[in-house]
Amino acid sequence: MTNEQIAEHQRQLHIQFKAWMDDKKTREVLTFQRPNGDIVRHYPDGHEEVIEYGNAK
Repeated sequence: MTNEQIAEHQRQLHIQFKAWMDDKKTREVLTFQRPNGDIVRHYPDGHEEVIEYGNAK
């Protein structure tokens, strides 16, 4: 694979993952870490609560 093919494949995977995660958020309670380090619990109704704050600077 060329670098361009790899980059395109990564882009397609990112698009598919985002669509899958967006669908999952409408049906399940998810806990994940944001880029700033916060641990967040997301509920299907859209409510989010911070479980633990990260140490982002």
